[in-house]
Amino acid sequence: MKSLLCNWFDDWGRTIHDGLGSTWITILIVVFAAISLYLLQDILKASINKTKFKIKWFEIFLLIIFVLFTIWFCTIL
Repeated sequence: MKSLLCNWFDDWGRTIHDGLGSTWITILIVVFAAISLYLLQDILKASINKTKFKIKWFEIFLLIIFVLFTIWFCTIL
């Protein structure tokens, strides 16, 4: 038995797929992946160039969100 949250995500995913279509979902996957790679590159560059390691929590949080959206849109497709 699936939980209500899983059913809600499945229904929401089907609604997004029906509304946008496969082409727009592919475009969103590419956009979210590019933003994720840019954030990852920015985090890595900031951590490599400094001798003192400073964690940018907001960028890491955004990176996680964009990676999860990329994975979710891949499963919708």
